[in-house]
Amino acid sequence: MSRTGSNRRILQTGRAVHMVLELQEEKGNKATLLLDGAAYCRCYRKDLRSAGIAEGEEVDEAVLDRFNREVLLPRAKRRSLFLLNRKRYTAQEMRKKLTADGYPGEVVEETLSYLQELRYIDDVSYAQGYALSLLPRCSERELCQKMLQRGFEKELVAEAIKEAQKEYSLENGGGEAEYELPELSAIRAYLRKKGYQPEQATQEKKKKVIAALYRRGFSLSDIRKVIGETEEME
Repeated sequence: MSRTGSNRRILQTGRAVHMVLELQEEKGNKATLLLDGAAYCRCYRKDLRSAGIAEGEEVDEAVLDRFNREVLLPRAKRRSLFLLNRKRYTAQEMRKKLTADGYPGEVVEETLSYLQELRYIDDVSYAQGYALSLLPRCSERELCQKMLQRGFEKELVAEAIKEAQKEYSLENGGGEAEYELPELSAIRAYLRKKGYQPEQATQEKKKKVIAALYRRGFSLSDIRKVIGETEEME
């Protein structure tokens, strides 16, 4: 749960500011820690006791800073590494995950910096690989939407798709007579997936398939080109 209000970075040496600490009961072993009435993080009561922090008392910012560095930050790092061992995350996905786990914003950002420094999270290479894997399976518009939903920044998405298109061209003989643009390959893949058989398709069925492909972001010229070729092959 992110801290609201002040933008002070608790992980840096702070001023001698005092905040009243409260605990809000939750299920399980953790409780929500409130500072001046605003939700700050979720933590174990025993950790607060070991840090000499008592409920209802004023807390010096230096004490809270030490609590973040010695308790919450190491725990957030361990949690993030556990998550990354199971699947790959974008920076935004990891940020949402740690925030949902109850770590304060300052700790979350410090953890992300740690992961990025060690290249455990690398949105640039991840975005390019992700774009390349989906390039021959969906339209460019659909690919862009999928990447934005995944948490990649808009500017990074555009650059990653551009680089993926270059790599795809190199890997698949771009410039040669038999080379096929990835969107045409994606249309063929869609038709195979849907079991489209031109010799059996009625005009109504054909119109529905064309409309479905168009909604997915493919151009009418590319759709008609592929469907026309499949009909000629029958």
